[in-house]
Amino acid sequence: MNGVKVVMDYPGNRALIGFTRRIGLWLGAAVVLGGAAAVMLVLQLAVLARIVSDLAFHNHAISDERAGLTLLLALLAGRALLQWAADMVANEGSLRLTAAIRGELLRHLFNVGPVGLTGQATGHMVTVMGDGIAALEPYFAQYVPRAAMMVVLPLLVLGMVAHLDAWSFVILACTGPLIPVFMALVGYRAQAIMDRQWTQLLLLGSAFLDTLQGLTTLRLFGRARDAVAAVAGMADEYRATTMSVMKVAFLTSAVLEFFASLSIALVAVVFGARLLDGKADFQSAFMVLLLAPEYFMPLRAFSASYHARQNATAAMAGISQLFALPETATRHATRDSAAGAPLVAIRCEDVTAGYQADAPVLSHAGCTFRRNALTVITGESGVGKTTLIRLLLGLLQPMQGHVTAVDECGMPHARWQDRVGWVPQQPRLIHGTVAENLRLADPMADMDTLRAVAAQADALSFIEALPQGFDTPVGERGACLSGGQVQRLALARVLLRNPQVLILDEPTASLDLQSEQRVAAAIARAAVGRIGIVVAHRPAMIAQAAQVVRLRDGRLFSGPSTVECAA
Repeated sequence: MNGVKVVMDYPGNRALIGFTRRIGLWLGAAVVLGGAAAVMLVLQLAVLARIVSDLAFHNHAISDERAGLTLLLALLAGRALLQWAADMVANEGSLRLTAAIRGELLRHLFNVGPVGLTGQATGHMVTVMGDGIAALEPYFAQYVPRAAMMVVLPLLVLGMVAHLDAWSFVILACTGPLIPVFMALVGYRAQAIMDRQWTQLLLLGSAFLDTLQGLTTLRLFGRARDAVAAVAGMADEYRATTMSVMKVAFLTSAVLEFFASLSIALVAVVFGARLLDGKADFQSAFMVLLLAPEYFMPLRAFSASYHARQNATAAMAGISQLFALPETATRHATRDSAAGAPLVAIRCEDVTAGYQADAPVLSHAGCTFRRNALTVITGESGVGKTTLIRLLLGLLQPMQGHVTAVDECGMPHARWQDRVGWVPQQPRLIHGTVAENLRLADPMADMDTLRAVAAQADALSFIEALPQGFDTPVGERGACLSGGQVQRLALARVLLRNPQVLILDEPTASLDLQSEQRVAAAIARAAVGRIGIVVAHRPAMIAQAAQVVRLRDGRLFSGPSTVECAA
């Protein structure tokens, strides 16, 4: 299984604060609306206390309190509307921010490129892009506004209580700060558990994906049951850790409820004794008893969303790790790949490249790839063929030297990789029809265009022989097609972009002799009018070459046909 490295000692909190600033206006509006709702709550309780006092001790009839009841209902409706608006504003800001983070991370990963992502577990990245970024949404939508309201409403209540009764103010002022202190003590333990839970989720996602991808191999070796048992064991560990998180959450709630109940009980006892002695009036006592639970209500809401902060902090580890990956790929433009003056040559000049600064794979290599001259790159495994292809595709930057392309006027192009068409050794086909797979290169292509590129790739005859022609499903990863048919279909798809540079990696490696010859001939025809570059070892493909580039010990040797000469 690919390793998953999660660093928990990272500036996750600083990153969360930085993201929070990006939606400061949204969160500020949510806090202002929530504060206005809190003011209406206090006014609502004051009106209610006066109505009850008038009805109980001043012999008022219910009809005498119509104005007060109307005001009470208006305050109730206004408070509900303001709180709804505060929640909607916070949710909207959170959704906008998480969508922006997901887009930025995806663009960053594209700029990192396949070379930079080689050491990253696919399951890890998928989990971070999905569950990881989703875990940030409750943090911005709930935790941050509730943390602000945990200050606003208690201070408002304390100010009102201080005006009504000094003893109640002292009790609430002393017991209130104890709750955040004990919640912080419990939170340290909860954060460690959340970190472990997030790590287990990443490992579980990687293990599950690896098991699915290697299911055929596991069954051939009779280890499928063992792999399933291993994934099940990891899932059980994740379940146990999740239950530990729930236990800590219940403990946090129990601590909060204990201190809140104790404080309210003290206020009630003190006021009850003073009411019996005639040292306090009912309206003030009733008002304070109504305010006391509301004093702790923001703390309850904050406690309920506290796990959102812990989950977001743990998830931020994986997000920060992916954002920290260095960009190694060339940023491609989003314009037509065929636009601009035609390219006539690609030049590698004194190129040194590799993946470690002290161990270059290519050393001072030089070669020229010309239009209308199919070039075959060959050499033993490990000599740098893949590295050279990655340089040409813009997936890897040279440590030294330059890879440039020039047009008919001899002018270099900065974005010539936009005009490259690439066919890997194992092309990927989606689960759809032949036409849908071809239209991945150009969604607006009509049927005549599809037929033209299919004919150019020598794929039209077998496509028309299929039961439904271009509407025939190809199956998962082209399971309904042969290897040669997949290669020709992939070639047709690339040709639909009309690239000026055509690069293929071992297109005939796994084909039989007849399919190899047909694919080789199709590639040779497709290379006419283009810069054609093919990595190959098979004789049929080499026979089509106008130039053969041989790699040996990180150096390039090129010449017409199979004649070698030092670069």
